[in-house]
Amino acid sequence: MNKVILLGNVGKDPEDHTFSNGGRVVSFPLATSRRYKDGEGNIVEQTFWHKIRFNGPTADNVVNLVKKGTLLQIDGSIRYDTYTNKDGIEVHSTSIQATDFKIQAFPKRKDGEERGAAAAGEED
Repeated sequence: MNKVILLGNVGKDPEDHTFSNGGRVVSFPLATSRRYKDGEGNIVEQTFWHKIRFNGPTADNVVNLVKKGTLLQIDGSIRYDTYTNKDGIEVHSTSIQATDFKIQAFPKRKDGEERGAAAAGEED
């Protein structure tokens, strides 16, 4: 089984790409973090960046609702790709092929209010 659930902050507004064959992908980076104590008892925080990709109808919702700073839960699977770049070098890429998302918190505006909360019709 290839199943991933991530909870993190969106690092950049989603980018919407449409291809000549009609395919579409919406992508953005997602930051997750891990805290632990090192051998000396100091708290260390590591941040990991994940490339998130959405296809299909869910991509519309991502473009309309997700913005930089949004705290997001992502459900999906790990995807490994290999391609040859313009210099003829084989490149390996890892991304998360997302199938669903849930907004946990909108980014704060300068006045302290959450962005988009009213537009998304917050539901409990």
